[in-house]
Amino acid sequence: MPKKRLSQEERRTQIIEVAMALFASKGFKGTTTRAIAKQADVSEAIIFRHFATKEDLYDAIINYTIEQRQKLWDEEEAPVGPDQDLKSLLKEFAWTFIQRNREDQTFIRLMLYSALEDHKFREKFFAIYQNPQIRAIREVLSIGVEKGLFRPMDHPFVARSFLWILIQYCISNFVANNTPPDSDEDKRNIDELVNIYVLGLESSSGETSLTDEKSRS
Repeated sequence: MPKKRLSQEERRTQIIEVAMALFASKGFKGTTTRAIAKQADVSEAIIFRHFATKEDLYDAIINYTIEQRQKLWDEEEAPVGPDQDLKSLLKEFAWTFIQRNREDQTFIRLMLYSALEDHKFREKFFAIYQNPQIRAIREVLSIGVEKGLFRPMDHPFVARSFLWILIQYCISNFVANNTPPDSDEDKRNIDELVNIYVLGLESSSGETSLTDEKSRS
């Protein structure tokens, strides 16, 4: 059967997806346009018809990857109200983040290669986490400080630091490890991480937790 003729937009997306997989496995410097053309079953001329330079293609991959991940987060139901329990918010966010990177390590791999090769992907990486889940976590932290439940803190930094821990978890278990833990172990590790994390945030003036506060309200 003759190959289906793709529209310009379909061909552009195909090239991006093929190049994205190669960049994620070999990096920007280790991937040639010849290899991309071969994998996509097109000529290099077709690639340069859509992208003037290899750098332009990389920029397109960055934007495409960010957009795809942003769509997933936007589809998540936003946490409701500032009275959410911090532990529940952290556990839900951690579970979603870890499972997405368990299923597809492309995003994490691109981030790593970008950091090593000094590309602009890293500059946009955290932009996709300005989502309702992260905003809710920051808001609960702020309210907890006001109520004396948590120590004074830099809320954006504390929220980002939790994300950094999750990134390292995914790198260690899904990129650097050929035998990642199963999902049940993910759950146990998330529970332990969140318990330690929240314990470190709680104010020493009163050994009360958010659970205690809720029980009095």
